[in-house]
Amino acid sequence: MEDLDVRSALTAYVTEDEPPIGLDGAEILARGRRSRRNRLLAASAGETRAQIVDRLSCVVDNAVRSMLPPGAKVERLTIPGETPPPNPFHLIADPVGTAPRDALFHMGVRVTDERGTGSVYFLALLDDAASGGASSMVRCGTAVPNQVSCEVEQLKEGGLRKVTERANGVLTYRASLTAPGMNVEFWSSNSGVLEQKGVPLPVQRPEPTLNAVQVRGLALTPGLG
Repeated sequence: MEDLDVRSALTAYVTEDEPPIGLDGAEILARGRRSRRNRLLAASAGETRAQIVDRLSCVVDNAVRSMLPPGAKVERLTIPGETPPPNPFHLIADPVGTAPRDALFHMGVRVTDERGTGSVYFLALLDDAASGGASSMVRCGTAVPNQVSCEVEQLKEGGLRKVTERANGVLTYRASLTAPGMNVEFWSSNSGVLEQKGVPLPVQRPEPTLNAVQVRGLALTPGLG
């Protein structure tokens, strides 16, 4: 599948890290999240689209929150006229086919912590009919506007593309995983404002909410395919 313009898709309508060594609160919390995720995955056969949304929302919620600092404030990024859901990580599903999986699942959140305000976005295209493209097709484009760096990894999970972008001071880290039937992308920036075409984003913190390593880890979160 060709490169997705994920920012445009959102404007038109974001592996868990291994727990720290030793027995402490963070490890106990991480184990609980993994246990909950595994129970959800075990019940994934024969899901409706609404059930897929609920399951993926839970996976994304747990994965992102595990990387945020304690006390971080999370708010849903919404388009004009949209009412934010009670859970800011609850996904929107835009159908691209009739099968439950054949949809564009996405969401964006604003995150505020002691270093300022930034954002985390998620987008997944799960399209059984359209195969999603082989991982060997993942590549870096040439002369891409605002692109600082791009690197591709071929992993057992699929093709992973890692990109750094900078535009008017706004820094963004992206990681997208492409495999048959799916394209999953997370990105994080140092602006907590939803992008609108032609409107420069304000810089609201020194660096993105999540660093490049964390964003890469999110793209490899189990259970997103």
